[in-house]
Amino acid sequence: MAANYWASTQKNHWTLDRWTLAKSREEDLKYLSESDYVKLRIWFCHLIQKLSKRLQLRQQVVATAFVYFKRFYIHNSIRGTDPVLVLVACVYLATKIEECPIHIKMVTQEAKTVFQVEFGGFPYDSSKVAEFEFYLLEELEFYLIVWHPYRSLTQICNELGMRESGLQYAWFIVNDSYRTDVCLLYPPHFISLAAIYLTVVLNHADFAPGSTGDQLDMKQWFADLNVDIKSIIEISQEILSIYEIWADWKEEKMLLLYKELKNKTR
Repeated sequence: MAANYWASTQKNHWTLDRWTLAKSREEDLKYLSESDYVKLRIWFCHLIQKLSKRLQLRQQVVATAFVYFKRFYIHNSIRGTDPVLVLVACVYLATKIEECPIHIKMVTQEAKTVFQVEFGGFPYDSSKVAEFEFYLLEELEFYLIVWHPYRSLTQICNELGMRESGLQYAWFIVNDSYRTDVCLLYPPHFISLAAIYLTVVLNHADFAPGSTGDQLDMKQWFADLNVDIKSIIEISQEILSIYEIWADWKEEKMLLLYKELKNKTR
């Protein structure tokens, strides 16, 4: 594992540009609107979260599974694959890489229970998940270490003197950022800063009296950072945009939308 993000495979192999992201969606967007495509992606994140909760996984493992899922679909279409098999394999692989391994039979069994409502269960056995894991590894180019915003978020919030409620608000924003593609586009500490920016702008920062954050003009603090502030604003806008789509997102409509994508002909 690289000692820092800048020397990591995430920076050198899995930080993408918007053109690459747009190309990765072309096949599915022949059959879906951009808005419906994003809603489906939110749903798959929701299903990953659902399975992970059943397996009692910590948030970093869930986040790693999100990233694997997103990376897989850079070179694959939803229409041409079974995203439920993909996401189960992503969760299983994430538990191993994040050093909280769960037996593949348990992952498969819990998937059968969790997806009973949406899909009548999970139609694959553990051998199929294990077989698909090798394909997933190839698609990820065997670059499996993921750097997340959580560590830098906690560090910066502590330095600013942000109390628990403010940190928790920013943490939830980072969690929500995985419904967007910012983890494929920007360094993790940029996402941390965007989460803090939104927490401050939305008046949830809750700095302790006399703390650095309490005494500073936070607008000036952001301006003085040695980072590309334009990127921080872009990330913030992406997260706010996903909230707008999410507000119109209805889980009960997603299965029908998914089936329509699978069954449509041009």
